[in-house]
Amino acid sequence: MSPEPSEKQRKSDHAEPSADVRLSVPSDPSQSRGPSENFEEEVDEPYYRLLQAAFKGDWESATGFFQQDAASKTAKITSRSETLLHIAALSARDQFLENLVELLYPNPEALEMVDCDGRTALHNAVLCGRIRMVKTLVRSNPKLTQLADKEGRVPLRISSLEASMHKDITWFLAKNTTDDGPSHPFSSPDTIEILIEITNAGHHDITLYLARQYPSILTMKRTKRGQGSFNILFALAMMESYFRSGTRLSVVEALIYRCIPVDLSYNPTDKNSDPGLQCLTRSLWNTVKIVVPMIKRIYEVKMRHKTSVELAERILKAMSQMKTTEIPDFFLEEGPQRNPLVQATAKGNSEIVKLCIQYFPKLFVNSPSWKSLITCAIEYRQERILNLFLKLSSTAELSLVLGPTWNDSENMIKAAASYYPSFDARTKVAGAAFRMQREIQWYDHKTAYIGRSTDDRAESYWTEFVKNHQNLLENGEKWIKDTANSCMLVSTLIATVLFAAAFTIPGGNDNNTGVPLLLGQDSLLVFAISDSLGLFSSMTAILLFLAILTSWYEAQDFLYSLPNRIIMGLVFLFLSLAFMLVAFATTLTILLDKRLEWVLIPIILLTSIPVALFLVLQLPLLYQMIKSTYGRSIFRPESIW
Repeated sequence: MSPEPSEKQRKSDHAEPSADVRLSVPSDPSQSRGPSENFEEEVDEPYYRLLQAAFKGDWESATGFFQQDAASKTAKITSRSETLLHIAALSARDQFLENLVELLYPNPEALEMVDCDGRTALHNAVLCGRIRMVKTLVRSNPKLTQLADKEGRVPLRISSLEASMHKDITWFLAKNTTDDGPSHPFSSPDTIEILIEITNAGHHDITLYLARQYPSILTMKRTKRGQGSFNILFALAMMESYFRSGTRLSVVEALIYRCIPVDLSYNPTDKNSDPGLQCLTRSLWNTVKIVVPMIKRIYEVKMRHKTSVELAERILKAMSQMKTTEIPDFFLEEGPQRNPLVQATAKGNSEIVKLCIQYFPKLFVNSPSWKSLITCAIEYRQERILNLFLKLSSTAELSLVLGPTWNDSENMIKAAASYYPSFDARTKVAGAAFRMQREIQWYDHKTAYIGRSTDDRAESYWTEFVKNHQNLLENGEKWIKDTANSCMLVSTLIATVLFAAAFTIPGGNDNNTGVPLLLGQDSLLVFAISDSLGLFSSMTAILLFLAILTSWYEAQDFLYSLPNRIIMGLVFLFLSLAFMLVAFATTLTILLDKRLEWVLIPIILLTSIPVALFLVLQLPLLYQMIKSTYGRSIFRPESIW
């Protein structure tokens, strides 16, 4: 029942016809974005001006209304049973809500009032992503974090759905939500939904914090009809970029990564050290992160990696406390699509695979699933995962992996012969030709590993491999031909210049004998040597690139023949360019000798620019080619323990 409006209000309402104010709050939190433009529900006529004040954040008008009608502060003013506090939270008026909460502070039950969906004002503040409102409400009444709506969702559950955009709210609610009644948010079936959403958002530090507070949540499963079960370990296995094995770093970034200290204890101080020194160290470290953004970024990356590994390790520790019969079911009951080990293998998440082997080695002794994991690693071209298996199979004292059976061999060789374009993103080599080389390396290693290189069906396996890689073979041929054509053109120009320079000796020749006038001087000797070596190098590069263009381009040629030629061609091309510039600098030195001596230093600097530019632009490609062709094999046993 709404209170009777005053005479002044009747006159005002009569003078200005009331508008149809409506309010719509969707049940799905992801659809809630905001403030007053989404309002669609009819508002009780006496409270129209109060509602309008909340929309505008006009606290002065609202105060005047409270003086006339004290009950309006907690009255349900919309047909959805919303109070002014609900509307202020949805209107994103932080200061208005803070003033209202301060006014209602003597009556904390007023902050717990719910609308027709069972939501408090804290639910609405979380929906709108207003951390200031959330902190104000929770600090005024901590019990709000435990109150669930009609769908059984506490504010932390709603926040987890928006965790990717509002991590600060999720962090605050995680620290201020307990497992008390009436909802018991960390011991109810809805708990796993919170954890999965937070983990999928990439906030593993929040999940780890909750796991430390409530260890029982680590082995929870989410089960949906027709979709199988889902757990935190499976979510981690799908997120390879949150582990070191799935992150690519440059040489400088890797060096910084190794040197940056990361502390996951979350302890503000160390009792055994000097607090003043700790404060100074922390200040210096924060300053460095501000001054050098790259260090801050790499620190965040390393923190993310360390948090993910510790979270996975805590899950496996909790699993080790389960019954022996329950552990295999945790991995194997849902089939390969819901098996965290299979997903970690396919994604190349070696940290999780290694931890699973360390904690549950007996799970894989003579297990058929172990063979499928090896095949999966081959199929998805995950050499780091395969190296773990090679270590186990080559260590007799562990005896975890027996030799492959006939069916295992068939599956492995078929996986090695298969090809998917998505593999290119995982292959850390440049150009289609060297991706083809890597595919052949995979095939050759697997045929040698299973001992089928002399098998009667070896030829049919190779034919299947070539058929599956036909598109990559054509792209590799095109790439290497285009590269050879471009490099041969440059080599030809250099050879032409150096050949002509050999007959135009700087300083001139004697008209009678034809002997160079500067014969015997060191500068002329340097010119002659650099010109000769440059011409020799450029001609060698031309012959190598010509050999590439006239190659048959068989699949096997991409393993050694073609890579050798293009690597040597690029090396001789670089040498010819360097010798040409030396000859040019020497010629200018001879011409300007004892005239403009100060010009020598600028000349040397200018001639070094093309060499440096060539190194910067081409050396990374050349390094990858050399590493892929002459470097150590990517298939080498990796230690588990």
